[in-house]
Amino acid sequence: MRTPMLILLVFIAAACGTAPSLDTETFELQHVDAAQAAVLIEPYVFADRPNAPGSVSHSGSMMTVRETRDNLDKIERVLQDIDRSRPTVRLHFQLIEADGAGPVDPAIAEVEAELRKLFRYEGYRLLHEAVVGGTEGSHIEQVVGRQDDADAGYILIAAIGSVRASADSGTVQLEVGVRNPMRGALMTTVNARAGQTLVVGNAQIIHGGGTLILTVRPEFVR
Repeated sequence: MRTPMLILLVFIAAACGTAPSLDTETFELQHVDAAQAAVLIEPYVFADRPNAPGSVSHSGSMMTVRETRDNLDKIERVLQDIDRSRPTVRLHFQLIEADGAGPVDPAIAEVEAELRKLFRYEGYRLLHEAVVGGTEGSHIEQVVGRQDDADAGYILIAAIGSVRASADSGTVQLEVGVRNPMRGALMTTVNARAGQTLVVGNAQIIHGGGTLILTVRPEFVR
């Protein structure tokens, strides 16, 4: 009759012995929101672990985590990767009108040779240009042209995605486009190198049926 009780006591002792040892560590974040970081490290915090649940709390720029040493080391590596300064991405937009033959427009001399490789129009002229800036995750809209006339104005659109930067070089994922409230929009997603001018595309959204060409050149600003 004593054997079942002995087995039960051994089982309980063994179960208690399997609980992992937990440490507590506080991380100070410099560039990322602590609430956002807490979501990203959730896979390494086992709050439902029997006998030894992990936990995370945050206040201001400080985040405190209670977990196993192995998981704390993993969390530290994740935070080192995400808690870093993000360069400002400066986007140089040009709206170019494709029209009849004419002299070379010096404002677009650098891209005209590329335009002639891509299209068969006889001439090109700069219609509008603008410079906007943002960081990874930014969504930007900029009105160019006549703001009092929807038929003659345009809205430049940019969503800055993943940025991979080193010094002044690197790449950025962009969703860029231009919209005219009366005649439609041109939108596309591109991966661009810093300093590279991309011909995004063309669309007939100019009043009177003319063709509009959009170019963009990203730069990184520290």
